[in-house]
Amino acid sequence: MNKYNVKKLTYGGLMTSLVFATTAIIPQIPVPFTEGYIHTGDSMIFVTSILLGWKYGLFAGGVGSAMADLFLGYTHWAVPTLIIKGIMGAIVGLMAHEVKNDKLKVLRNVLSYVIGVGWFVLAVFLYLTLSNISNNIINSEIASFLVDSLRLAGTENLQALINSVQLALMSAIIIIPIFIVLLSIFLRKRDRELFSMNSLMGMTLSGLWMVAAYYVAGGILKGNMIIPIFSVPANIIQFIGGALIAFPIVLALKKANVTKQLSSRLN
Repeated sequence: MNKYNVKKLTYGGLMTSLVFATTAIIPQIPVPFTEGYIHTGDSMIFVTSILLGWKYGLFAGGVGSAMADLFLGYTHWAVPTLIIKGIMGAIVGLMAHEVKNDKLKVLRNVLSYVIGVGWFVLAVFLYLTLSNISNNIINSEIASFLVDSLRLAGTENLQALINSVQLALMSAIIIIPIFIVLLSIFLRKRDRELFSMNSLMGMTLSGLWMVAAYYVAGGILKGNMIIPIFSVPANIIQFIGGALIAFPIVLALKKANVTKQLSSRLN
């Protein structure tokens, strides 16, 4: 094994360990009504992908997160997490770095379009699904099923929960894109290389991918596509929080010239 491969394995192993630690070791926030939990692991996936590229993000994000699920007892989520978080890391890396390969350029454009449009369609669909439940909440079999499944006190609590989820969906559709553009304009003046629109778009698209993919995976595992809707706000909060944590970490590493050292050692 040559020196170059040893370095790649070392950095890959280190970042995988950091993803695992920030997901499984740092205290999590359980998500009510679902089997999920909010954690800070996404921040290290973002840091890995922005600093080292999509291949490291793919491996560290997938393996580190899946190991955390196994460690915490969510064994049935390990395989979906391996796939979802691996792709999440790859998306950030592909978007954050300039690529010379024409196929990768096409892939970037396709990902941007598919995830952006796909998320919009899914969010609107989920919003309308909840509206339909809300409009027929009295004497509705679905409403009664949700009250029992989510262990709510009654339909009033279900209505309040539906309202909060719908608010989160509308915020993700409208507020997040506006916020990302404004934040990009502000941060680009301070650090054009790392706080670029590409990095912000990468984290946003990968986060939306994660939210949508976990919704679908949850529906498959539970055999019900309605209950996983209520985990969507928590996953939105998680990836936004991860992005906010990742920003100062990446900036600090750049100011310490760590990013240039990593780039020179891996190239």
